[in-house]
Amino acid sequence: MEHLALPRDPIRPHPEIGLATAQFTDKEDFLGYPERHCSLLIGNHPHVPTQADALAGRFTASVSSYDILNYFQGWLFFALLSDFLGPLYKHSRYLDVVMKEGDEGGIDKILLSTKNLYEDLAIWRQQGPLSQIKEGDEYHQHLQECLDNVAGAFDAIRSRYPGFVEVFSDEMLCIASLAEALDSAINTAIEHGPVDEMLHRGFPAQASRRWLQKVYSILDTDGDEVRSRMIGAGWCPGDISRMDDVFNTIAGYYYFTNFKPDAQHPDLHKDCPSYGCTLSSLAEPRHMSPDCNCPGMIKFTESSLEEIYEVGDIPCFSIGRLEDGGLGVALSSISIDAESQKDPDNRYVALSHVWSEGMGNPFSNELPLCQLAYVYHWAMCSVQLGEHDDEWVVEKHDPYSTGIKIESKPKVQQINLWVDTMCCPATPGYGKNLCLARMREIYENAYTVLVRSAALESMALKPYLQQKELGIMDVAAQFWLSPWMRRMWTLQEGVLAGMSRSRRGVGDRLVLLFDDGLLSLESIVGMLKQAPPHESALAFDMINKFSELAPFMYKFDGGVDPDQQWGFNAFLIVLSRALKYRSVSVASDELLCLATLLGLRIKEDRSPVPLVGDGERPEDGMCELWRRMEQINQGIPGDIIFSSIPRIDMDGFRWAPRTIVQHAKWGSLAISESSTLKPAKITPLGLRVCFPGVRLSIVDDDDDSEIISRVGNLTVSDIDGQKGVDGEKGGDGKNDADDKVDDPSSRVLLVEIPTGSGEWYSVDLFELPERAKSTEKEALHVRDKIRKGNMALLLSKPASHKCRALLVTVEDGDEDDGQSPSPICARTESLAFLHRLSPGAALISPAIIEYRKRLRATAVENTDSGLQEQIVAELFTESEELKVSLYMEALSKSASATEEDIIKRFITYVGIFEKGGGVYGALMPEDQLWFVD
Repeated sequence: MEHLALPRDPIRPHPEIGLATAQFTDKEDFLGYPERHCSLLIGNHPHVPTQADALAGRFTASVSSYDILNYFQGWLFFALLSDFLGPLYKHSRYLDVVMKEGDEGGIDKILLSTKNLYEDLAIWRQQGPLSQIKEGDEYHQHLQECLDNVAGAFDAIRSRYPGFVEVFSDEMLCIASLAEALDSAINTAIEHGPVDEMLHRGFPAQASRRWLQKVYSILDTDGDEVRSRMIGAGWCPGDISRMDDVFNTIAGYYYFTNFKPDAQHPDLHKDCPSYGCTLSSLAEPRHMSPDCNCPGMIKFTESSLEEIYEVGDIPCFSIGRLEDGGLGVALSSISIDAESQKDPDNRYVALSHVWSEGMGNPFSNELPLCQLAYVYHWAMCSVQLGEHDDEWVVEKHDPYSTGIKIESKPKVQQINLWVDTMCCPATPGYGKNLCLARMREIYENAYTVLVRSAALESMALKPYLQQKELGIMDVAAQFWLSPWMRRMWTLQEGVLAGMSRSRRGVGDRLVLLFDDGLLSLESIVGMLKQAPPHESALAFDMINKFSELAPFMYKFDGGVDPDQQWGFNAFLIVLSRALKYRSVSVASDELLCLATLLGLRIKEDRSPVPLVGDGERPEDGMCELWRRMEQINQGIPGDIIFSSIPRIDMDGFRWAPRTIVQHAKWGSLAISESSTLKPAKITPLGLRVCFPGVRLSIVDDDDDSEIISRVGNLTVSDIDGQKGVDGEKGGDGKNDADDKVDDPSSRVLLVEIPTGSGEWYSVDLFELPERAKSTEKEALHVRDKIRKGNMALLLSKPASHKCRALLVTVEDGDEDDGQSPSPICARTESLAFLHRLSPGAALISPAIIEYRKRLRATAVENTDSGLQEQIVAELFTESEELKVSLYMEALSKSASATEEDIIKRFITYVGIFEKGGGVYGALMPEDQLWFVD
């Protein structure tokens, strides 16, 4: 497993994986291995088939787990390497022989080893057949077929040998990660050719297949074992969810599930929810140490700060030596117009920090001198970094020779420093509003923005830069997981950092303070580009995770070509990811931060209060915010209507999320890059979008519900395992959202789309957070509306295996824009998730329709309690396929099942059908226009 990156101080080291196969010398072709060694899986032990085995016609004899491991380790590890590397392959390079200690001597154990993998891959790419590979050629097709076989083997293992992957988790993780590395190597060679990028400074391409999905159960951060280990190492559950969201490779999961972000404070975040950190710490000023002997507190009066803001300048301060040798602090007024900023004396450094870490004071503009002097020292160093912003500079005396600029010893000079605690009036009112109105200008005109975080100050850079070959990922990971990355205020401070001065727009003015020096974000990215081979793929993946701090991603207001529709949508996607787990202490701060980040002036009179809109309610501001974003960026991403975030309760804006910050609490913001193709428009009737739709109607309009209810009507939760799309594992094997089975606001429709096709879908309906009603009442409400013919589903994409949807009440639109089909006005009812039923499950709905017809025909005259079972038994006699499908479904949940069990199961489905299911779906045009409110 040595080819996978580990932190330098991991939670757990690489596991030892023993040699479990005799086939490691087999050098024949990979694809012919199953035929050569199939005897290993025949089985040599007595076995009594279960009902599931008998129905599926499998397992006539058992096979030992060691035979299975023998077969698959020989095939998916050794034979795969042999086929890929060809003449370069030597099995001895992938074995580690451990000798016994003492006088006895001899071999103690033989382990698998991948420490030579990247060296062999580099030679394979430089000198081997990979150097000549072309996309689609015979060699490329052969390698792809081999990897397809590996992926298929994992599926077969799970199907034929349930639990094997989990029991032999280390062995299977090693095989899957090897396949991921080979997959990436092929794609890298296709993209970049025979360049030595496997060893150093390369751009590894992502693997084509989702290998994480094959072993997700091993690395699943929702599992008690993995999760408890991580929280014990200082992880916040919100950061665990964030990691789970953005990393989709085995390499990423393996590294981060072994990283210690704060090992000194285990279980500190054990009570935080999965949607983000809720740790509450007092924002109070603290000295640098308990026995500090500094002169004490330094304070500025609010009136002196107001005077400076009123003339359009920025209040800063400087620290210098007094005649008696002590330190003095002087308040100064800094002009930030373009001409003034050319004067070196007008340059200033702005501090970005988390208030709870010792430099916050909500009651007064006052901090201890020791804190100010400490920050001032490093601010002088950060100015020196800014002076070298044209290129990375290596000092001649730099012992590390990394090509990355580090500062640790300042050139003593007078500088100006802006610290919000000292320079933003603490009392709410006029003075504070003056400052808040200038917040964007303060950070974008700063010479540098200095980030101070306790998590970074506890890490020394020197060991990583002296021994880069051991790995440098820890530096980037520590920053990405720091408390600074959990706050909304710090997001805008990081994005805007020195933006007016930045020459490259990649974080060259955002400077991070570590224990022994400073690094800019640009330098951290530079370090990641120099990662050693075992970290290179993960390092380049990590670079993308810092895009939320890249200033150019937010320069859409006048900085993006109107023809480039990706500008806005890319920005909103990045903003959504950045804020999904970030928080604010005061809810009203969300509008302040968004308006500052977007550069929106807030009222027509350009008054200093930075609140969007003129209304008294916060929702007025959010409406105005969405209007401004549409105006600036020529549209809104249409699929935002499928968001599960609480919505604005105002006419024309009921489609719009009323919050963005820490929206992981509610789910996904549901925006995608595909929205760029058809940007939506805000209208008085709602958001004008273009999506396919399905008009709904009741299958059986003979409402004999009273008769049906006399013989039983069960609830959705009576069927085990019923889930919506967000309750299933996603494409990476991850859980997209919490299981909604027992959600009292969930309901299920069984819909045939299109009508008469025989294709049945389960449509799970979930109440929007602000509109939850009782299940029983809402189920009748939905059914009545469907019967009236004015209910429809908007689909995020054409009906397929699964997709998001929106249940709406519809009426013909009054507006005709000359396009066909005519727009339709729609009022949102609830969020929905649609997924197609399997062929076996799809048999159930037509059978239910027939069951109800027969029940209705006899139930009036015959109230025998066994009537239901009698009719179901008749249906089973007529359709063996229906009976088998119910058996297989039941046996997937338990070890055995009787006909009585599956009859009961079928009748339970009838209950779901009656609760609102049993609906026909007439497809509407894919380019249907809607006004969604």
